[in-house]
Amino acid sequence: MDNPETSLIIASTRQLPAFEFNVSAKEAKEVALRNAALIAKVSDRDSKIIAVRAQQGLKKVISDIEKARKELKEPLLNAGRQLDNLCAKETLELDKEFGRVSCAVKEFDDAERRRVLEEERLQRLELERIEAEKQAELKRIADEQAAGESEAKRIQDEIDRRAREAVEAAEKLAREATNKKQCEAAARAAKAAASQKAAADAEKQRQEAAMSAQRAKSEAQAAAIEEKAGDAAYCAAKPIAITTVAGSRQSTNWKITVDQPFVLARHRPDLVNITPRLAEIKAALNNGETIQGITAVKETTSGVRLPPERKTIEV
Repeated sequence: MDNPETSLIIASTRQLPAFEFNVSAKEAKEVALRNAALIAKVSDRDSKIIAVRAQQGLKKVISDIEKARKELKEPLLNAGRQLDNLCAKETLELDKEFGRVSCAVKEFDDAERRRVLEEERLQRLELERIEAEKQAELKRIADEQAAGESEAKRIQDEIDRRAREAVEAAEKLAREATNKKQCEAAARAAKAAASQKAAADAEKQRQEAAMSAQRAKSEAQAAAIEEKAGDAAYCAAKPIAITTVAGSRQSTNWKITVDQPFVLARHRPDLVNITPRLAEIKAALNNGETIQGITAVKETTSGVRLPPERKTIEV
């Protein structure tokens, strides 16, 4: 007997019976096997009669064993069914409550997944905004740098042009001078042209120094913008985690509905099983129908029927 304080389910006994065949069953088996061993070949009616009697002897022992097996197994099956029914009845309310609580947990988990998806979407938008602002600032700095360099080049080109024209004018005066007064004027023009060229060279150096300083300033601004955008992106890209509880387990699986099985079989035959309905095929063959896709050969098997058991006449 089970201890009601330690066993969850109390059973009258846990000891299963041990089975074995009695002497009569073993002798019947030996006799049937000896009679069958005498059959080497069936060549005429008399030998067939002997063979059928041997078959009947074998069949009789097989049938008796099967009948005894069912009789002895039935109580075990009944005990298993009684145990199943007992446990099913006892856990019915528990299963209902487990399902109800599981639905509540699932609703929360679904809401959590929606929350995570929404937060991830907003996070992507924020990161895109930060990146767009960074690129806009970098473009503004690059445009200002390019505009400054273009303006400086225009001014320098204008100064160089004037200095070049002054030198050319002075050289022309010097070539065309024919008297002292013209030579003195050409000399003064040459001196002024040299002074103007020196001023142009100085202005060029000043512009180059200013552009170098501006480039350094632009690079520093770009680095500051990159750092600021990186810090903002780091803060915005914080991990978004779903709420978890110790002991809770989540899993995902596909819910599949096969809407067009023939389309599936045509395109992916490796993903379907085609099982022929043999009973219907045999019925169609018996009706004389011709069926494509099969090879059917009629076979004849030989069996035996046991003679009916004679009832005992009580006197």
